[in-house]
Amino acid sequence: MSLPQMTRTPSTPLPTRKHTRPHAPGKAVRRPSLSALPTATGPKTQRTSKTSQKLVVLPSAPQTKPLPGEEFQGDDTLGYETDTGLVVRDYKNEGERMSKDQRKKAGFKRLTVYCVADGFKMKLLASFLKREHNVGPRVYDEAMYVMYHLPLLPGYGPNSNLRSSAPPNERLMKRMSEAEENGYQGMYFTSQSPETKFSESGYIPSVSPKTPPAMSSVTEREEEREAETDTERDGGGRETPRPQAASAPYKVEENVAEVIFFSYGVVAFFGMQEGEERSILEDVENAGGMIKKFQEDDWEVEEFHYVHDPNIVYPRIYNDFFTFKSPSHLLKISIAHALAQSTLLAHYESLAHRVLSAPTTLSIPRQLASTGVLTLRRTEALKLTGRLFKLKRDVNLMGNVLDVPELFWDEASLGELYESVREYMEVEQRVGVLNEKLGVASDLLDAIHNHLNNSAMERITWIIIWLIVVACVVEMGEVLARLVVHATMGNKKKLANAAVNALSRDEVLRTLEGMMAKSPGNM
Repeated sequence: MSLPQMTRTPSTPLPTRKHTRPHAPGKAVRRPSLSALPTATGPKTQRTSKTSQKLVVLPSAPQTKPLPGEEFQGDDTLGYETDTGLVVRDYKNEGERMSKDQRKKAGFKRLTVYCVADGFKMKLLASFLKREHNVGPRVYDEAMYVMYHLPLLPGYGPNSNLRSSAPPNERLMKRMSEAEENGYQGMYFTSQSPETKFSESGYIPSVSPKTPPAMSSVTEREEEREAETDTERDGGGRETPRPQAASAPYKVEENVAEVIFFSYGVVAFFGMQEGEERSILEDVENAGGMIKKFQEDDWEVEEFHYVHDPNIVYPRIYNDFFTFKSPSHLLKISIAHALAQSTLLAHYESLAHRVLSAPTTLSIPRQLASTGVLTLRRTEALKLTGRLFKLKRDVNLMGNVLDVPELFWDEASLGELYESVREYMEVEQRVGVLNEKLGVASDLLDAIHNHLNNSAMERITWIIIWLIVVACVVEMGEVLARLVVHATMGNKKKLANAAVNALSRDEVLRTLEGMMAKSPGNM
C-alpha cells in the first residue's frame, strides 16, 4: 500500500522584467575571477566519508538501506540490501573508480558548495540576478533556485561579469511547477526512461507516479519485470551484468547549470566551472547581496562531482561522486540543503578550531599545571567564554544546522533524499563531536572562572587586611601624638612655676608699685 502523497503549492517564479542594457562604449568588461580554491585554515573534524569510500543510496523507495560496511562490496561492485533481504548490486561507473583529480581531468560536472558570508539579502539578490544575469529565480522558503543556460555570456555592464545565454524558458518553468505538484517520484523529465519498480523483489514505492504519455504500456512493463526476475541469483540477490567497456557519462541537459542560494550565507553550484562560480560570487558581492562577507581565506568549500546515468540500478553517492538516474531540480535542492548544512557546520568547526588552538587558549592549562597561577585577565576570560557560547548557540539554536527545512515538511517524498545526504556527510556525528569539544572547553572555562573568582576573593581579603593594618598604624600615631603634646605642655607649666617661685617678696612689691604709679589715676 503506497503512502499518501503530500502536495504543496508550487513556488511561483518571481516576475521577470525585460531589461536590456548595451555595453557602454569605451568601458572594458571585467574578466571573471579565476582565483584558486582557498586552503583550509587548519586541521579540524573531518567526515570519514572522504576517505572510507562510503556508499549511501539515494532512496527511490522507502524500504531500502545501504549495505553494512564492505560486506557485500567487491572492488568493482556496489550494492544495497532491501528490508526483505534482497541484495541489489551494481558495478562502479567510471567516475566512482576515479580520484577527485582524475574526475577534474576527465571533465565530470562539478558540484561545489561555498560558505562565504553570514547571510544573503534574498530579495535584493533575486532582483539583481533577474535584471543582470537574465535568469528567473524561484524561491523555496530559505532557498532560491536559479537556472543558467550555457554557455555563459559576458555581463551587461562593468558591474556584471556574466549572464545566462538564454532567458527563462516558460515551458521548462511550467514543467518544474508540475513536478512540484506531483512530488518527488524519482524522475521528472518524461523524455528519459522511467525508473524501474521492483515490486516483486521487495520494493514498495512511496508514491504512485502519474503515467506520462511516453511511458511504455502495461504489457511491456510486465515483460521487463519478468526479464529482471530471471536475472535474480540463487542467493536472493540481483546484479546488473558487467559492462563490456566503460560507458561514457550520460549527457543530459548539458546546456544548463544550476545555482542554489541559501539565506544563511551558503551557495551551491551544479555544473559550473570554478571561474564561473567565482564570477557569480563576485557579482553578488558587488551588488551588496552579502551580509558580513568572510575573508576569502575563511571560506569553507566542499567539492564533489556528479553524472546523470539512466542505466544504473539505483541513484547513489560514493566516494564524493553523485550518480543520478534523471535530472530533477527538486532532487538537487534537497541535496543542496544537506550539503549546505554540512558546509555551514564545517565553518563552525573551523571557528571552534581557531578559538581552541589559539595561543592564549593553549597557554591556560600549561600555566595552571606548571605555576598554579593564571595571568589571564578577567576581561579576556569573559571574551573567550562569550565566543564559545556564541558558537555553541549558533550550532544548536540559530545556525540552521540541526533544523529540518520547511520544504521537507511540505514535501514528504523529498525527506529521505535529504536525510540520506546528511547521513553521508555525517552531520549528526560531527555536531556531537563539536558539542563535546565545546563542552570540554566550557569545563576549562569554568575552572578558569573559579580560579579568577578565588583570586579576586583572595585579593579582596588582603585589601581588607591591609586596611586594618593601616587603621591600626593611624590609631597608634594618634596616641603617640597625644603623648608628645601632653609631655610638651607639662614642661611649659613647670618652667612658668619655677620662674614665679624665683622672685623675692621685695621684687614683687616693687613691681606692683611701679605698675600702680604708671596707672592714669595717680597722675
